[in-house]
Amino acid sequence: MTFRHLSQGLLFAWIAVLPQAHGMSLFDPVAEHVAIASVSNDDKLAWQLNEVLKPLADGSGSVITPEVKNGKVALKGSSPSRDALRRMMEVAANVPGVLEVRSEVRIKPG
Repeated sequence: MTFRHLSQGLLFAWIAVLPQAHGMSLFDPVAEHVAIASVSNDDKLAWQLNEVLKPLADGSGSVITPEVKNGKVALKGSSPSRDALRRMMEVAANVPGVLEVRSEVRIKPG
């Protein structure tokens, strides 16, 4: 290994560590692909549910966490109204791969 190769390796290591040292994340599309490939279908479904439910939950003041097992979804947390919860359940039921949705959400009028 020449000095040029060594210095390039150190520079790469510095660039890779620097964003993390300053509280920033570094996106690596190859690592992202590998990580996604090793995630279970239930974990992927939970991620998709979080993506579609978060805007609804934020807008209604709800705090909802989906838990998925074999395509069956349990929504957990709290919501200020039954209408907000009903809407989130409808949206969750329409996510591809969801077989069933049940609520374990407490209604807490805010």
